[in-house]
Amino acid sequence: MVTDVPGPATPDLLRKDQRERRARIVRAGLRSLSGSDYDKVKVSDLARDAEVALGTLYRYFASKEHLFAAVFAEWQDGLRRDLGRLPPAEGTEGERLRSVLHHAIRAFQAEPQFYRLMIVLQTTGDPHAAEIYTPLDDLLADVMRSAVEGADETVVSTLRAVADQGLRAWIMGRRPIQAVHRAVDDTLNLITQPREA
Repeated sequence: MVTDVPGPATPDLLRKDQRERRARIVRAGLRSLSGSDYDKVKVSDLARDAEVALGTLYRYFASKEHLFAAVFAEWQDGLRRDLGRLPPAEGTEGERLRSVLHHAIRAFQAEPQFYRLMIVLQTTGDPHAAEIYTPLDDLLADVMRSAVEGADETVVSTLRAVADQGLRAWIMGRRPIQAVHRAVDDTLNLITQPREA
């Protein structure tokens, strides 16, 4: 990842009033994305909604992708908090994984524009956006690890790939959401079934 490209200061280097202004811009981005898709959101409208000049917005974010990487981070933090408030799943490791994965899939189902944004951010050429997004790219894996302490990384990566593939096909209209849930369940059943000797 390229990190030596000059650009806006990271939030930890900003004064309190600047951090608050940046946070206001991110919240305006969240509101905008809640009602529309990324490609339909105009940065000028977002600046107006955040009550900042367009030039001010670009002092905090180098590009639209950079801004929406921060918006995705904020949304993801909310999802993590929601998952943290879920009652602990009872049962086997597979049942706990199933519970959190289905919850995460339903979150994207409720707000599909965030999965479409995730696809944009996975392919971004903007180094500032990539710097924010890259650590977030493990959302589903992190969710599974939080459900099962010491989860087998092969299981985690396999389930993540199945969920990602299914959600990508769903978001493109090639697969119903129920098929995504079934694929996760089928994979979990395959992984967790006892092996014959």
